[in-house]
Amino acid sequence: MRFFDVVNLWGLLFAAVLVAPHIVYARTHTVSTADYSNRAMVYIARTGRFFSAFLMAINIGVLERGFPEPKALMERFWLLSTAGLLLVYVVLWLVFFKTGSKGVALGITLTAAVAVMLSGILQVKTLLLTAGVVYLIGDLYLYTQFFKKR
Repeated sequence: MRFFDVVNLWGLLFAAVLVAPHIVYARTHTVSTADYSNRAMVYIARTGRFFSAFLMAINIGVLERGFPEPKALMERFWLLSTAGLLLVYVVLWLVFFKTGSKGVALGITLTAAVAVMLSGILQVKTLLLTAGVVYLIGDLYLYTQFFKKR
């Protein structure tokens, strides 16, 4: 088994783009798990986020089939669609850092979850699709709790 059979370089880049804004936000703002009434949901959201990033970057070989036929076309479509969604994701984060808007935060949550779930569907990775659903559920909970206090 070769290195690039296990590590997906494009997926690794996409995972880094997904996780980096969260790290920057955690460094620049004070956010505590005590701010949320249900800490389990906080950990579910984190688990979904980081498990999604891990599965985008690493091919573990469990419940994965790879791109369906025509493989080259599907891979190109995955690259373009995910890159486009992540471009929107980064722009939304930049706007959120400036405004802190509720609508922009919802856009960030939905864009990231759609990018992860679309990757799971296009690559036929069942665990990645599941992690995307967990990420969406957890992040929507955090979204509602975060803006309920504001």
